[in-house]
Amino acid sequence: MRLPDSLRQSVRLAPRDHYRGGHWTHEDAEIVREEAVTLFVNGREFVTMVVTPTDLKELAIGFLASEGFIQTAAEVTIFQHQPDSQQIWVRVPGLSADRLAGSGKRYLSSCCGRGRPAFYFVEDANLEPMEVCPLPYPLTASRITRLFASLSRWTRQQHSGGLHVAGLAGDAGILAMRTDVGRHNALDKLYGFSLLQGMALQDKVVVFSGRLSSEVILKIGRMGVPVVISNAAPTTLGIELAETLGITAVGFARNSELSVYTHPGRLAMDPVPAIT
Repeated sequence: MRLPDSLRQSVRLAPRDHYRGGHWTHEDAEIVREEAVTLFVNGREFVTMVVTPTDLKELAIGFLASEGFIQTAAEVTIFQHQPDSQQIWVRVPGLSADRLAGSGKRYLSSCCGRGRPAFYFVEDANLEPMEVCPLPYPLTASRITRLFASLSRWTRQQHSGGLHVAGLAGDAGILAMRTDVGRHNALDKLYGFSLLQGMALQDKVVVFSGRLSSEVILKIGRMGVPVVISNAAPTTLGIELAETLGITAVGFARNSELSVYTHPGRLAMDPVPAIT
């Protein structure tokens, strides 16, 4: 997993005066990078996103896929990043000018990863519910807590405290992690990674540091991942969408606790220790 580079590139040092234990110190501290990046599609200005500018090819591909403009990474035939102007130029030959024109120019802040001007529900997202069946490996409560412990060990390395992280896991554990100041952007980067790798996601799990909001659940549904695990709370609409889309939503995964809000049948029960 390519973690150290992403972590180093996600922060900058900035001076601060820090008070602790009755003493002031003047020191450099890690601050999360937050920059505006503009995506151009087929020569047209498409969207400006406020992001942490790492893994930008994965971000662009994952964003276009989660918005329904592409289905595979191969549909993007050209990718160019211009660091001086923070512009990304991509070419998608199969995307019609009318489709692009219908989306309009948009601006997305780091707290909101939706690309459409208005909120949409399941029918607008054009998603089919997933079949609810056990994964090909036992997803027990103890395995879930171990997965989140792995994520937490890495997040403790970021002294800025400002990065969201999304991890993709399978039977062997966490396969990849991506970070961003915006939790939706971290998911798009992870989606782009999976598309570029040609990775099947129907047996994978997303481990995530952020609320399970309706927008997050829709992105998980677009990815085709059946389980999402978070250390934070769900929202009411997030739970409703997860129930409808067949996604197992697990929240408050902290220490040895977790709460399953939808489709618990996808999880396996932990073995009960024998009484001797």
